[in-house]
Amino acid sequence: MKPLIVVKFGGSLTKNTKAQKEFLKELSKISQKQKIILVHGGGPEVSFLLEKFSIRSKFVNGLRFTDEKVLSVAEMALSGKINKNLVAGLLKNNVKAVGISAKDAKSVICKQVKNLGFVGDPIKVNKKLIEVLLKENFLPVIASIACDNKSNSLNVNADTLASVLAIAFKAQKLIFLTDVCGVLDRNKKTIKEIKVKNVNYLIKDRTITGGMIPKIQACANSIKKGVKEVWIIDGLKGVIEMKGTVVKK
Repeated sequence: MKPLIVVKFGGSLTKNTKAQKEFLKELSKISQKQKIILVHGGGPEVSFLLEKFSIRSKFVNGLRFTDEKVLSVAEMALSGKINKNLVAGLLKNNVKAVGISAKDAKSVICKQVKNLGFVGDPIKVNKKLIEVLLKENFLPVIASIACDNKSNSLNVNADTLASVLAIAFKAQKLIFLTDVCGVLDRNKKTIKEIKVKNVNYLIKDRTITGGMIPKIQACANSIKKGVKEVWIIDGLKGVIEMKGTVVKK
């Protein structure tokens, strides 16, 4: 099998049509030489729909609190609109893309993080469905909706989901696309390389804040569990010549 990489796409890039088209075009080129699992979130689209439906949302340490109404809207946005838009874009670039969520075939089972509502923390990856897709040269596009042991839907942080999949499939590389040039220091300059041992310090001294916290924690966890290289890159600069921060052991 070709080398495998896991790519996480999300954030404001999901609302940038031009950037998304360019990303999918580059991904199609990479897919000719490497197997790819594409994981996506879509916070801005979820927020847009929540506002449209007059549903207020709140965040806890960079993570969205998910009640029943928010969960319904999140699944609509992630498994529906965003997932199928990404699949359509890849198909136009002659990539055999298949859109699923982590809930399909119970690919990822989570335990509920109760202080965040209907949010899941992955505890098990069932690889079979994704393995079949990869073996048959399909590119899985996976929305960040999973389920618990009783098949109840749970909203999952897409960074965490990408991380556990990269670990389970022993990915050569894990790439997080963002709308900034990697992790920034206090002077707004890109930190080109971060060692896992320094992650907690950077969070404690508030160099890393907000939504970057779960992202960098996912990076560190991936490295500790065998992924050799994790990148946080500027999605606008592309995935072929990556510009951003690499996290290493």
